[in-house]
Amino acid sequence: MKYFIQIGVMLLLLVSVHPGYADETEDLLHQASTFSILEQGGYYPVITVGGMAIRGDQGIGGFEDLNGELVQINGTIYQITADGVVSVPQEDEGIAFMNTIMFNPEWNVQLTEPMNLTVIEEELAASFPTDDRIYAIRVDGTFSKITVRSVPGQEEPYPPLSSVIANQSIFNLTDTPGSIIGFWFPDWMKGVHVAGYHLHFISDDRTAGGHLLSCDLKEGEAMIDPIHSFRIDHDLIEKSK
Repeated sequence: MKYFIQIGVMLLLLVSVHPGYADETEDLLHQASTFSILEQGGYYPVITVGGMAIRGDQGIGGFEDLNGELVQINGTIYQITADGVVSVPQEDEGIAFMNTIMFNPEWNVQLTEPMNLTVIEEELAASFPTDDRIYAIRVDGTFSKITVRSVPGQEEPYPPLSSVIANQSIFNLTDTPGSIIGFWFPDWMKGVHVAGYHLHFISDDRTAGGHLLSCDLKEGEAMIDPIHSFRIDHDLIEKSK
């Protein structure tokens, strides 16, 4: 059976995050699908790895059939599957949901003492000039403990996201240098994305990662890029079963 997935009928292709900010070529966040679609089991491919890679160099998301977690760092997209394996997918691999931006941080936050994820998030939020804008985030550091997850690939009919997460694979890492990659979304964008933080992790040696659940940071540095424009992107994807 073939499926042609086109979510543009449901979505505005360009949404300005705040009137009067910079034009769409500056700090433009691209998003494939919406979180509300993903929550309901929308794991169909809406764009390819290659299609998103040309739109940004840093991001997070999930793959076709929800087969693993996605982390994009320094331009490369990585797939972390439920067995914990990290790999670089082919350009024609389908993506069900993703955000990406050409990351150009405007300020840094020094994290010079041990802190857990809650404190990290509080430190980052304290640096935000306003809470009605999206922020792209990268935190580089060494983590004494970090817990991440991935999820197994699904088959149609797709179950809702809550059912998939109930069967997630959890990985506990120790003394791991790496990067937290993600975004903070304001409350008014709930449904389009998750309100608040959405963070993934990948180790410096690119052997471990996933959706971030908790961490204890030894020390590190955060970089933050405020986002001025937001666009929903999709391609017409043909999927054969």
